[in-house]
Amino acid sequence: MGTVRNADEDVVIKASLISKYFPGVTALDNVDFEVCKGETHALVGENGAGKSTLMKILYREYSEDAGSLYIDGRNAKGMGIPQVRNLGLSLIHQDLNLVPMFTVAHNVCMGLEPVNKLGFIDRKELKQKAAPYLKEISSDIDLDAKVEELSISQQQLVTVARALVAHPRFLILDEPTARLDQKSTEALFDFLDRCKEKGITIIYISHRLEEIYRICDRITVLRDGAKILTAPVQELTQTELVKHMVGRELKQQVPKEESSIGEVVLSVRNLNPVAKAKDISFDLHSGEILGIVGSIGAGKSEVARAIFGADRKKSGGIRMGGKALKIRGPRDAIDAGIALVPEERSKQGLVTTESIRKNMTLAALGKKFCAGGFWIKQRKEKEAVEKSIKDFKLATPSPEQEARLLSGGTQQKVVIGKWLLSDSKIYIFDEPTKGIDVGGKHDIYKMIVDLARNGAGVIFISNELDEVLALCDRTLVMFNGRLVREVINKGTTKDELLFYVMGGKDNGSKNR
Repeated sequence: MGTVRNADEDVVIKASLISKYFPGVTALDNVDFEVCKGETHALVGENGAGKSTLMKILYREYSEDAGSLYIDGRNAKGMGIPQVRNLGLSLIHQDLNLVPMFTVAHNVCMGLEPVNKLGFIDRKELKQKAAPYLKEISSDIDLDAKVEELSISQQQLVTVARALVAHPRFLILDEPTARLDQKSTEALFDFLDRCKEKGITIIYISHRLEEIYRICDRITVLRDGAKILTAPVQELTQTELVKHMVGRELKQQVPKEESSIGEVVLSVRNLNPVAKAKDISFDLHSGEILGIVGSIGAGKSEVARAIFGADRKKSGGIRMGGKALKIRGPRDAIDAGIALVPEERSKQGLVTTESIRKNMTLAALGKKFCAGGFWIKQRKEKEAVEKSIKDFKLATPSPEQEARLLSGGTQQKVVIGKWLLSDSKIYIFDEPTKGIDVGGKHDIYKMIVDLARNGAGVIFISNELDEVLALCDRTLVMFNGRLVREVINKGTTKDELLFYVMGGKDNGSKNR
């Protein structure tokens, strides 16, 4: 954490009485926000609090409906993205916004590609230009690789490298570690430390409070589109900060309860997905929450997608309740009672151009909401969705709101709500709390605990070791495509788990 600055010292970003309205929603209500030169300023709040909307206004993706904005002393009214970029402002979105079929080098230099005398992209110079920016954040990514060949975590690092090409003086990061494992997160923090040494001003949005306290100088809290406070980091405890964010006190961050663990409900043997993972074998019991952890490229998501039939597998067997399953695709998995909340909600879990209602009932449409396999029982569908919205505290003006207009965290709740309506027996959650605020995380944890208590088997994949240790009963560790360790969570520390995640071995061989 750096030196605390006075609020009136060297103000370089000054937003005054900013308001922004969308149909049926007040996204921002008379918000004041000031950032000082060279500081790392945290912007926090629940999903739907207005954080991303405020950042898009700073970056001029949106224009404010009321209020004023000054960047480095210049009135931003009438400016567009090119103008604020010329002032040195770069925004790293939650959404990756990469071109999958292009190379890493091309994505890093997107829009600023060097060309030869004939006007074609100079591939050699493109690599030379991209190399130093990528090296700033990672030395493990091949410039010639296509982005679609990279892991989600590696793609996130590419977006950071791309932001550096414009030589930013002001850097906005919106949930930058949501897709990163421990090693990549540390690399990002080292990079941000170097940015601070160079005098770069940073606005940092994150739901991971330990990160806020590690790297930020001051905090601004938004709630329901309004500013609650701005304060130096050391003047707020985490408990106080959470209370300001959610408007209530959360006595227990992870509401874990003991549940009765029963018979094996899912048995995976020698599973070999097409990519990365190898010879995966494990059992899942009813009432159990089974964690799976590992570094970038360990193969966690590949295992989940192979079980669900979203990706092909080369070999291996899956049994449910002692019966062999033939899963050729997601429909077979859904019919068998297996649900998957995927890692990439907007691309894999939602039809973003459709309404909340249509997304939520999609997985259970034929089973619960169709008469004669054709006519939709609209009243029953509406009642079920409205109950889910209320139970899950979804921030939306209507069930007919398009999913693309929701905040990232609210989109995730819609994906999870969809699978809850499916009444499945096995639930696989792949990074379900990525980009979710502390109050939303609490709601998701409670829902997962309730599923287990009611007899479902739950697989919980996450890069956040603290939540895995607190929520799960048992954890499998993957390294380089293989299951290398199984631990009982009770009595296991985060340092021990991290040791195995990073490939460490000891003599007490539960290692596989």
